[in-house]
Amino acid sequence: METSIITQIITASSVLFGVALTSFAQSRTQRRNQQFQYSLETERHAREEIKSERALALDRLATAHRQLSAIGREFSITNLDIIWRAKMEDLEYDQRYLNVCQEVDELRVIAGLYETSIGKDVEHIYGQMNIFWGSFKNVLRLTALGENVASNISGLDKAHAAALEIENKTASIKHQLTELAKQY
Repeated sequence: METSIITQIITASSVLFGVALTSFAQSRTQRRNQQFQYSLETERHAREEIKSERALALDRLATAHRQLSAIGREFSITNLDIIWRAKMEDLEYDQRYLNVCQEVDELRVIAGLYETSIGKDVEHIYGQMNIFWGSFKNVLRLTALGENVASNISGLDKAHAAALEIENKTASIKHQLTELAKQY
Protein backbone atom coordinates (compact mmCIF):
# COMPACT_ATOMS: atom_id res chain seq x y z
CA MET A 1 0.00 0.00 0.00
CA GLU A 2 2.76 2.29 0.79
CA THR A 3 4.23 1.55 -2.60
CA SER A 4 0.98 2.31 -4.29
CA ILE A 5 0.71 5.65 -2.43
CA ILE A 6 4.27 6.48 -3.38
CA THR A 7 3.56 5.43 -6.96
CA GLN A 8 0.42 7.54 -6.99
CA ILE A 9 2.33 10.51 -5.55
CA ILE A 10 5.10 10.07 -8.15
CA THR A 11 2.54 9.68 -10.91
CA ALA A 12 0.59 12.73 -9.73
CA SER A 13 3.82 14.68 -9.38
CA SER A 14 4.87 13.63 -12.89
CA VAL A 15 1.49 14.65 -14.27
CA LEU A 16 1.64 18.00 -12.44
CA PHE A 17 5.20 18.53 -13.62
CA GLY A 18 4.13 17.67 -17.22
CA VAL A 19 1.17 20.04 -17.02
CA ALA A 20 3.39 22.80 -15.60
CA LEU A 21 6.01 22.19 -18.27
CA THR A 22 3.37 22.20 -21.03
CA SER A 23 1.81 25.35 -19.61
CA PHE A 24 5.22 27.03 -19.45
CA ALA A 25 6.02 26.01 -23.05
CA GLN A 26 2.61 27.20 -24.29
CA SER A 27 3.03 30.47 -22.42
CA ARG A 28 6.44 31.10 -24.03
CA THR A 29 5.11 30.15 -27.48
CA GLN A 30 2.12 32.42 -27.02
CA ARG A 31 4.38 35.29 -25.90
CA ARG A 32 6.64 34.78 -28.94
CA ASN A 33 3.61 34.72 -31.23
CA GLN A 34 2.32 37.94 -29.68
CA GLN A 35 5.72 39.59 -30.07
CA PHE A 36 5.89 38.42 -33.67
CA GLN A 37 2.38 39.76 -34.37
CA TYR A 38 3.30 43.05 -32.70
CA SER A 39 6.44 43.40 -34.80
CA LEU A 40 4.45 42.60 -37.97
CA GLU A 41 1.86 45.24 -37.06
CA THR A 42 4.58 47.76 -36.25
CA GLU A 43 6.29 47.15 -39.59
CA ARG A 44 2.96 47.36 -41.46
CA HIS A 45 2.12 50.62 -39.73
CA ALA A 46 5.58 52.01 -40.52
CA ARG A 47 5.18 51.05 -44.21
CA GLU A 48 1.76 52.72 -44.33
CA GLU A 49 3.18 55.83 -42.65
CA ILE A 50 6.02 56.02 -45.19
CA LYS A 51 3.55 55.54 -48.05
CA SER A 52 1.32 58.28 -46.66
CA GLU A 53 4.24 60.69 -46.17
CA ARG A 54 5.42 59.99 -49.70
CA ALA A 55 1.97 60.76 -51.12
CA LEU A 56 1.79 64.00 -49.12
CA ALA A 57 5.28 65.03 -50.25
CA LEU A 58 4.46 64.37 -53.90
CA ASP A 59 1.21 66.30 -53.55
CA ARG A 60 3.11 69.28 -52.09
CA LEU A 61 5.60 69.15 -54.96
CA ALA A 62 2.76 69.06 -57.51
CA THR A 63 1.05 71.99 -55.78
CA ALA A 64 4.28 73.98 -55.80
CA HIS A 65 4.81 73.15 -59.48
CA ARG A 66 1.28 74.36 -60.37
CA GLN A 67 1.77 77.54 -58.36
CA LEU A 68 5.07 78.27 -60.07
CA SER A 69 3.40 77.81 -63.46
CA ALA A 70 0.65 80.26 -62.48
CA ILE A 71 3.21 82.78 -61.18
CA GLY A 72 5.35 82.47 -64.29
CA ARG A 73 2.32 83.01 -66.50
CA GLU A 74 1.01 85.95 -64.49
CA PHE A 75 4.34 87.76 -64.45
CA SER A 76 5.33 87.05 -68.03
CA ILE A 77 6.07 89.59 -70.75
CA THR A 78 3.11 88.17 -72.69
CA ASN A 79 0.75 88.82 -69.80
CA LEU A 80 2.26 92.27 -69.29
CA ASP A 81 1.35 93.07 -72.90
CA ILE A 82 -2.17 91.64 -72.54
CA ILE A 83 -2.89 93.66 -69.40
CA TRP A 84 -1.36 96.81 -70.86
CA ARG A 85 -3.40 96.61 -74.07
CA ALA A 86 -6.53 95.91 -72.01
CA LYS A 87 -5.89 99.19 -70.17
CA MET A 88 -6.54 97.55 -66.85
CA GLU A 89 -7.38 99.94 -64.05
CA ASP A 90 -5.29 100.35 -60.88
CA LEU A 91 -7.74 98.66 -58.51
CA GLU A 92 -8.33 95.73 -60.82
CA TYR A 93 -4.57 95.25 -61.28
CA ASP A 94 -3.99 95.51 -57.53
CA GLN A 95 -6.67 92.88 -56.84
CA ARG A 96 -5.17 90.60 -59.46
CA TYR A 97 -1.74 91.00 -57.84
CA LEU A 98 -3.12 90.27 -54.37
CA ASN A 99 -4.79 87.09 -55.65
CA VAL A 100 -1.48 85.87 -57.03
CA CYS A 101 0.19 86.76 -53.72
CA GLN A 102 -2.10 84.21 -52.02
CA GLU A 103 -0.70 81.52 -54.32
CA VAL A 104 2.81 82.69 -53.49
CA ASP A 105 2.05 82.57 -49.77
CA GLU A 106 1.17 78.89 -50.05
CA LEU A 107 4.30 78.29 -52.13
CA ARG A 108 6.35 80.08 -49.47
CA VAL A 109 4.89 77.78 -46.80
CA ILE A 110 5.85 74.69 -48.81
CA ALA A 111 9.35 76.09 -49.39
CA GLY A 112 9.77 77.25 -45.80
CA LEU A 113 8.53 74.13 -44.02
CA TYR A 114 9.00 71.18 -46.35
CA GLU A 115 11.25 71.88 -49.33
CA THR A 116 13.74 74.29 -47.83
CA SER A 117 16.18 73.83 -50.71
CA ILE A 118 13.96 76.05 -52.88
CA GLY A 119 13.21 78.65 -50.18
CA LYS A 120 15.78 81.22 -51.23
CA ASP A 121 14.70 81.09 -54.88
CA VAL A 122 11.01 81.38 -53.95
CA GLU A 123 11.77 84.48 -51.88
CA HIS A 124 13.73 85.89 -54.84
CA ILE A 125 10.67 85.37 -57.07
CA TYR A 126 8.49 87.14 -54.51
CA GLY A 127 10.86 90.12 -54.53
CA GLN A 128 10.82 90.20 -58.34
CA MET A 129 7.02 90.07 -58.29
CA ASN A 130 6.99 93.22 -56.18
CA ILE A 131 9.36 94.95 -58.59
CA PHE A 132 7.21 93.86 -61.52
CA TRP A 133 4.02 95.04 -59.81
CA GLY A 134 5.38 98.47 -58.85
CA SER A 135 7.04 99.10 -62.20
CA PHE A 136 4.10 97.94 -64.27
CA LYS A 137 1.64 99.82 -62.08
CA ASN A 138 3.52 102.99 -63.04
CA VAL A 139 3.21 102.03 -66.73
CA LEU A 140 -0.55 101.54 -66.29
CA ARG A 141 -0.86 104.87 -64.49
CA LEU A 142 1.02 106.76 -67.21
CA THR A 143 -1.03 105.02 -69.92
CA ALA A 144 -4.27 105.97 -68.14
CA LEU A 145 -3.08 109.58 -68.02
CA GLY A 146 -2.42 109.46 -71.75
CA GLU A 147 1.30 110.03 -71.35
CA ASN A 148 3.98 108.50 -73.52
CA VAL A 149 5.47 105.40 -71.93
CA ALA A 150 9.21 105.35 -72.38
CA SER A 151 10.79 102.11 -71.22
CA ASN A 152 13.68 103.68 -69.35
CA ILE A 153 11.56 106.29 -67.53
CA SER A 154 8.21 104.62 -66.86
CA GLY A 155 9.45 101.37 -65.37
CA LEU A 156 8.64 99.24 -68.38
CA ASP A 157 12.25 98.10 -68.59
CA LYS A 158 12.20 97.12 -64.90
CA ALA A 159 8.96 95.20 -65.39
CA HIS A 160 10.49 93.38 -68.38
CA ALA A 161 13.65 92.55 -66.41
CA ALA A 162 11.60 91.28 -63.45
CA ALA A 163 9.44 89.19 -65.80
CA LEU A 164 12.52 87.56 -67.30
CA GLU A 165 13.99 86.91 -63.86
CA ILE A 166 10.71 85.35 -62.68
CA GLU A 167 10.59 83.20 -65.81
CA ASN A 168 14.14 81.94 -65.23
CA LYS A 169 13.64 81.26 -61.52
CA THR A 170 10.30 79.50 -61.96
CA ALA A 171 11.82 77.23 -64.62
CA SER A 172 14.80 76.50 -62.37
CA ILE A 173 12.65 75.69 -59.33
CA LYS A 174 10.29 73.52 -61.38
CA HIS A 175 13.33 71.54 -62.51
CA GLN A 176 14.42 71.17 -58.86
CA LEU A 177 10.92 69.98 -57.93
CA THR A 178 11.05 67.37 -60.68
CA GLU A 179 14.35 66.10 -59.30
CA LEU A 180 12.95 66.05 -55.75
CA ALA A 181 9.92 64.07 -56.95
CA LYS A 182 12.24 61.40 -58.34
CA GLN A 183 13.66 60.92 -54.83
CA TYR A 184 10.27 60.01 -53.42
